[in-house]
Amino acid sequence: MFKVLIIDNEQNAREVLSLQLLRWCKQSELIGVADGVETGLALIKEKQPDIVLLDINLNDGTGFDLLRRLEQIRFKLIFVTAYDHFALKAIKFSALDYLLKPIDPDEFDRAMKKALSTLESENQNLKLNAFFNNFKYISQEARKIVLHTANSIYLINVSDIVRCQAENNQTIFYLSNGDQLLTPKTLKEFDDLLSGFQFMRIHKSHLINVNYIERFDKLNNYLLVLKDKSVVPVAVRRKNDLLEKIQKL
Repeated sequence: MFKVLIIDNEQNAREVLSLQLLRWCKQSELIGVADGVETGLALIKEKQPDIVLLDINLNDGTGFDLLRRLEQIRFKLIFVTAYDHFALKAIKFSALDYLLKPIDPDEFDRAMKKALSTLESENQNLKLNAFFNNFKYISQEARKIVLHTANSIYLINVSDIVRCQAENNQTIFYLSNGDQLLTPKTLKEFDDLLSGFQFMRIHKSHLINVNYIERFDKLNNYLLVLKDKSVVPVAVRRKNDLLEKIQKL
């Protein structure tokens, strides 16, 4: 049995999560609920949960305050939160799992299945270090992203990403040091995540970091040459947007 702990300052949310857990999985056991940092810390130390459903806003602080007081995270973490653009962006960059309030049963099912399937394999502390960095710094220069490959988890500076390329339903990351990483997510997911951080979708299969543009060859089928000497096609409908972006650099 997997031991699950709920830490949320809203009674209704605690009841909904408890009910979802009861309905969802006979492999899991709810070992306690808490509404704050102090009560949550006490239960974590006493019960040693496998999974913690943690609200961001608690009665006596935040979920982040709780996490900072733990020397080592030995459980799988799922954030539970009302929509907060900045916090949610930091969570996504750090590849942490989350549930948005009000809780959707299908999303709860997805999050729990993922948590149970990765209990032994994921480095939660690496992801949390990335999260705290991303929550503190909003600029691209300081922001980090957690990338999964088939065999490893990487913590990458966003500013070191030259471009991303679609590979079926996966994405290849090309880094400034010449490394390439194949991740199991679609290019659209990374487009949504990296937009606003000097990244631009210039083709259905290509997302580029505009800081690495070397030149745009308008006479040769709209080809973009990047500083790593890679040559990337530009879709005709993206040409004007790209030219406008280049002029602002």
